[in-house]
Amino acid sequence: MENARITDIKLMALSPYQDDIGLWNLIRVESDQGVWGLGEAYWGPGFRPVIDALLKPLFVGENPFDIDRLFTGAYMRMAGAHTQNGLVMSALSGIEIALWDLAGKLSGLPTYRLLGGRFRERVRLYRTGLPPHLEEYSACEEYAAQTRAEGWTAIKTLDVDSMYQRYDPQCREPGHEPLARTLSAADLKRSEKIMANLRRAFGDEFDIAVHCHWALDLRDALALAEVIAPYRPLWLEDPLPVAFSPAWVELKKRSPVPICTGENLYNRYEFRPFIEEGGTDIAHIDVPKSGGLLEAKRIADLADLHYMKTSMHCASSIVGLTASAHAAASIRSFGLLERAGGDFAWYEKLVESETPLIQDGYLVLPQGPGLGLHLNPDIARVHLAPGEQYWGD
Repeated sequence: MENARITDIKLMALSPYQDDIGLWNLIRVESDQGVWGLGEAYWGPGFRPVIDALLKPLFVGENPFDIDRLFTGAYMRMAGAHTQNGLVMSALSGIEIALWDLAGKLSGLPTYRLLGGRFRERVRLYRTGLPPHLEEYSACEEYAAQTRAEGWTAIKTLDVDSMYQRYDPQCREPGHEPLARTLSAADLKRSEKIMANLRRAFGDEFDIAVHCHWALDLRDALALAEVIAPYRPLWLEDPLPVAFSPAWVELKKRSPVPICTGENLYNRYEFRPFIEEGGTDIAHIDVPKSGGLLEAKRIADLADLHYMKTSMHCASSIVGLTASAHAAASIRSFGLLERAGGDFAWYEKLVESETPLIQDGYLVLPQGPGLGLHLNPDIARVHLAPGEQYWGD
C-alpha cells in the first residue's frame, strides 16, 4: 500500500438544479491497489478541461500519500501558463480531498485521523435559506417552526444583496441601480423589519447570520450593521467586495456586528491580510474551493495565532460537506459549517450511510476509512448532468 500509484483522475458532474451552471463536481482518484478516493471540487461548469488536460498528467504515476507535495507541485506549475486560483484551485481542491479519502482507505483510517485527530465527534451546521415574504411576521413564524422541527440551531438568510431584485426589480426606488453597491433607505428599513421578525420568531437563543454576497460599499455596510445590531446577528457575511482593502479593517473596527468573510478567497495567501491586518472577525473557508483539507487546517492555524475563530462556507453536495466536516473536526477553535443548497429530499441519500449523517443540526462524523462515504448509484445516476457517465462502484 505504501508504494501505491495514482492511475487516473475522473470527473462526474451532477445537476441538482437541472441547469448547466449549478453543477456538483465529484472527483474520483484511482490507484493501482484497486481502491479509489472520492472528492468534490467547488460547484459550477468548466472543470473537465482543467482536470483532464492540465492537472491529471501531473498526478498519474505518483504516490497518493504524497498529498502535500503533489498539491504544491501542481499549484506551482499553474503559475506561468494559467492562474493558480479560480477553476484551477477549485479543481485541485477536489483532487486533494479525493487523495485524503484514498489515503484513508489505503491505511484503514478516517481522514480526520490523518489530519491530526479530532477535537469533536460532530460538527455544528447552519442552514442557509431565503423563504419568501420574510417582511411578514407570519412567514417568519412558519419558517422558524419548520427550521426548528428539522433540528437546526442556526440559519443564514436575508441576502441583502438581492433586496432590489425581490422588492424593486425595475429599480424605480431612489438609490436602486443594477450592479451598483448601494442600499436604499427602503432596503435598510426592510432589513430591520425582517431581522426583527426573525428574532421574534426564532427566539433569543437561535443564531441568525446575515449574508450580503460582497455587494455593499463601506458606508452602507456600516449602516446595515447598525440597523441589525439590536437583533444580535451571528455575523454579517461578505458585506464588501472580495479583495482585501483597508475598508475591511475600518469596517471590522466600527461594526457593532461580527464580520465574516472568506468564501471567495483562495488559499492561505489570500486569507493572510484579512487575518493579520484585522479585516474580519471570522475566517470563513470553503474547503472544496480554497485548497482542500490541509490548506483549511493551515488557514485555521493562522487564524488561531490571532485568536480568531474559523467557520466554513459550503455550497457543495453531501460529499463536500462531509469532507469539510473532517477538516472542521480537526480544528481547535471551530464555529459552524454551512449546509446550503436546495431542500432536496435526496441530499443525504447521495451517499450510503448506516446512520443519518445530519442529526439535530450537526454532521456526525462517519467512522469508516477515508471520508467514510460510498456513493449511492441509484441517486447519482438520476441526477447526472447531460452527457455525464456514472463511474462509482
